[in-house]
Amino acid sequence: MEDRDNRKAAVPPVALPRLDVGTRTLGYLREVARQPTFTEAAQVLGVSQPALSQSLANLERRLGVALFEQDGRRRRFTQAGELVSEFAAEVIGRTGELQARLDAHRAGSAGLLRVGLIDAATLYLLPAALASFCASRPEVRLLVVVEATDALCDRLAGFDLDLAFCVGHNRPGLMATHICTETLHVYAKQPTEDPCSVDWALYPTGSRTRALIEAGLDDRGIAPMVAMESRNPDVLRQMAEVGLAWTVLPEAVGSRSEGLVEVFPEPVAARPLVLMRRDAAPPDPRAHAMESLARAAVAEL
Repeated sequence: MEDRDNRKAAVPPVALPRLDVGTRTLGYLREVARQPTFTEAAQVLGVSQPALSQSLANLERRLGVALFEQDGRRRRFTQAGELVSEFAAEVIGRTGELQARLDAHRAGSAGLLRVGLIDAATLYLLPAALASFCASRPEVRLLVVVEATDALCDRLAGFDLDLAFCVGHNRPGLMATHICTETLHVYAKQPTEDPCSVDWALYPTGSRTRALIEAGLDDRGIAPMVAMESRNPDVLRQMAEVGLAWTVLPEAVGSRSEGLVEVFPEPVAARPLVLMRRDAAPPDPRAHAMESLARAAVAEL
């Protein structure tokens, strides 16, 4: 016997629209409403008058209503014809609106662009690029998200972002375009102590920048005692400026401080900044424009 408890409930079929009307025929009807006669409407449309009449007769059959009635030698809209004519004008108008929006989207001058940035890109690398983008494409709405590299890549892969500027690495499904490489240097207020005996302020554990720094310090035989972590390089710089810790910073950040000394003559690591996009993402002129502006911005630093 069939188990009724396991029987799936029947799903009712989805009701499909009964009308099957093309935009070309609706365009014909709209023009007939605009012009005094069928002959003049046909001339504007670039079709013969018999072809126009036949197309509208087919429309009447598909709709199941009479759209016109004779008024002497002229044809006048019926009430149903007026209703369909108003609908045609609205549909054709909205179709033109959609076409304009798609044209603007293809040109990269409209829509929403969701951009992910690591802290460094927000604080000093790309503010000029973001400002230039907004000034040159005022109709594009820019949404900026600031997070760590892994979080940005997760959101990019999950279709929550359109592109992301982050620390370069390989990630399946994502492609990286190199933008620039930052050198990372050790800074301190009074670099007279043993590097292994002082407190350090570094990027967070698990971040890609931290991994680069730890590898560079390890090459120098330094196992840092980390007392403070932050993704914000300005916070790390301030901790070093007041003498609470040594730190590792991009040269663009550390060199701005007159109270810090560069401990070693050479950088301890190099951090690549890349533009990440999905492998299968379609070409987007807005993303291309952002990449060009980013390259110009970092070249001027």
